[in-house]
Amino acid sequence: MDFRHSRRFASEQAKNVCGDLYPGPILMPRGLLRALDPIIAVALGPANNPTAEFHDSFEQMLRGRPDGPLLLALWASTTSGEIPHADLRKILKYFPDQLPERPINRGELLAFLHPRVSIIACCTLSLAQRRDAEALPAAERLGLGLVITKLLIDLPQHLAAGKLYFPQSALQQANLREEDLFNMVRTPKVDQFLATQCDWALALIEEGLPACDKVGARLRRGLLAAALRAQMILRRVRNPQNDIFRRPPRLSAHERWRCAMKAWRP
Repeated sequence: MDFRHSRRFASEQAKNVCGDLYPGPILMPRGLLRALDPIIAVALGPANNPTAEFHDSFEQMLRGRPDGPLLLALWASTTSGEIPHADLRKILKYFPDQLPERPINRGELLAFLHPRVSIIACCTLSLAQRRDAEALPAAERLGLGLVITKLLIDLPQHLAAGKLYFPQSALQQANLREEDLFNMVRTPKVDQFLATQCDWALALIEEGLPACDKVGARLRRGLLAAALRAQMILRRVRNPQNDIFRRPPRLSAHERWRCAMKAWRP
């Protein structure tokens, strides 16, 4: 198998999954980003619906005999970052479970997301050789904020499929009925609901920003740029003048560069 092809394939899969929240090669060390790509691609790809054959191939990969481009790239990341095999096995343990639809409150949703975000955070810190007790909690909060942001970005797509992953308590707080949200029309109550979720995501991101000071300078700039892009998207979701149901929030290349330059010189 061609390792360069495997690495490119893993990167394309990770970019498709992350969308505008993909860290990007502008500021983050390219080697670390390429090592992180297959972890994201596997966790949010084949690990969501693993077959018995994939389980066997995954174990063979951990023994140094990868089968297929994605597992070859993952094996390279595992060895370069000295990622514990126990952490990688947690990917197959947690990620096959689907997001809970209509969770009762934020606690239920965060209880589901936390162990999954923690796995990705642990692997990232291992690749950066910065894994310690101080960095992990902040990295987890930053990761949770990015996940909530992604749920808001994909809200129109989820509603169109008849799914709702935000807490019922948030609907009650905005005095909003489910059927009104599924109509996908911005009303004052829908605006209040979206504003509350944006504030939640922004608070999680703010709590996670100290993680940027626990890692190297270039990784810090990469994480900060991702946080800035998420904050820009959340402001767009919150703005009542933006109909996110007709035009889901997206960042232009110019806006991504603005976030990159701001992260370079905060």
